[in-house]
Amino acid sequence: MMIITDITSPAMNSYAGEGDLKAFADLRDITLPEKIAPLLIRAMDYLEGLDWAGWRSEPKQPLAWPRAGIELDGYELPAGEVPRQVVTAQCMLAVEAMDGDLLGSVREAAVKSERVEGAVTTTYAVADGEVFRPSYPAVMALLGELAGGRGYAVNAFAERA
Repeated sequence: MMIITDITSPAMNSYAGEGDLKAFADLRDITLPEKIAPLLIRAMDYLEGLDWAGWRSEPKQPLAWPRAGIELDGYELPAGEVPRQVVTAQCMLAVEAMDGDLLGSVREAAVKSERVEGAVTTTYAVADGEVFRPSYPAVMALLGELAGGRGYAVNAFAERA
């Protein structure tokens, strides 16, 4: 498997190169496996599912980035570039991918409710019919205004009677 980071290539399949991931891991004293290209591709799969700000620079580009119409910290980002935050986020996710799939189709919580008679009842956030979806808050914090999440939002209203 070959990692292609050239934004002008119709075969582009990654924002971060193997060198980016190795440098990221070296700085953090993380030992990578021998084959790291699959980790970068799994991280890309996750990133491609995010709801990105702006729009694609070219309608037929293979990946979501580069994008146009992006403003970050009051400055417009150049339309033909992949921001460093996106490359770093991919490296962070690639490290997470060493422990398993980032996009597991069904990952149920281990316990939904537990009761000890007369003492304690514990209820977990995952209700019947729902599944556990992994989240990566550090990645989302790094991406900030660039990504709006996975297209999922919860609105709640409180009213005092």
